[in-house]
Amino acid sequence: MQKQKSDLRRMAMIVGSTAVLMWVLLYAPTPYVVYEPGIAVPVKSMVSIEEGDLLGEGDFLLTAVKLTEPNFLRAFSSMLNSSMEVHRKRDVLRGYSKEQYAERLNVIMQGSQNNAIEAAYRFAGLPYESKLDGLVVSDVVVKDQTDSGSFQAGDRLLSMAGGQLINSTDEMFDILQGLSKDKPIQIYIDRSGEKLSVNFPANTFHSGMSNDQLLEALGIRSLTELRSLVPADRDNHLTITAGDIGGPSAGLVFALQSLDLLTKGDLSGGHRIAATGTITLDGKVGAIGGIKQKIVIASEEGAQLFLAPADNFEDASAKAKALGTSMKVVSVSTLQEAVDQIQALQAANAS
Repeated sequence: MQKQKSDLRRMAMIVGSTAVLMWVLLYAPTPYVVYEPGIAVPVKSMVSIEEGDLLGEGDFLLTAVKLTEPNFLRAFSSMLNSSMEVHRKRDVLRGYSKEQYAERLNVIMQGSQNNAIEAAYRFAGLPYESKLDGLVVSDVVVKDQTDSGSFQAGDRLLSMAGGQLINSTDEMFDILQGLSKDKPIQIYIDRSGEKLSVNFPANTFHSGMSNDQLLEALGIRSLTELRSLVPADRDNHLTITAGDIGGPSAGLVFALQSLDLLTKGDLSGGHRIAATGTITLDGKVGAIGGIKQKIVIASEEGAQLFLAPADNFEDASAKAKALGTSMKVVSVSTLQEAVDQIQALQAANAS
């Protein structure tokens, strides 16, 4: 009888320990996030023009990484998968909630779209007018994001107490530099349609502060200027609608699709071309995150050419080689180089 009770206790301990272990592996929150291959989709439906060239037979593919919050079992398995990357949640989200992080990426995407269209107009040599429509907070020094007394990503700056309007970063800095340092400061904002004020006590700012120091004192990491781009020929008016896709890395692919609509012929040459990279107004292409995952999904979706930022090329090339893909990966640092590589692909296939 005693042995039977002992066996039952042992069995209960085993069952209980197993249940706890399974709960930890499957349900316990982890401090990790995982980057994994996401999507590689044509941007034809995302970029439109008032009256432009006909769409070509090829496709420019936007690539995006999927960010997931894994259980411990998924985190461990991801560490063994060369197509995934495990990062500490605090290093990626930096204190933002998932919703706030997504809002931040959406604001950055708006700036990226403007840059893409403007870079395409410049490259095509088409005259246009750029009008500043406002200034939006795109990243903050995260404290308590539920506190309406501090800025949040997505806040649109409206004016200072006293009625001075804020439409650009230069205007904001000029106003702040001219304010009395020993008086409280109020900045009015639009937050999701609600007008609020963010208040700062006297002596928040000091004489001789640089613009970077002023931003730091405001608790802001970066700002995005919203612009309306009006081409001289209204038929060349471009619109980009990216839906829920956020971040700056679609700048290059949007610029290429815009350029295809603005110029005669099929820029893609009938090929499936994946591209990633930030872009500046003058067409410079910058580095992005998640390049390995983007190589994987672009290859799976049949891309023949992958345009990678120069700073990401080494990792992109190594990943493509490891996959054994037939997709060609090339390095680009400007919009001009991207167009040159596309034309080189067309020439190689024609010979």
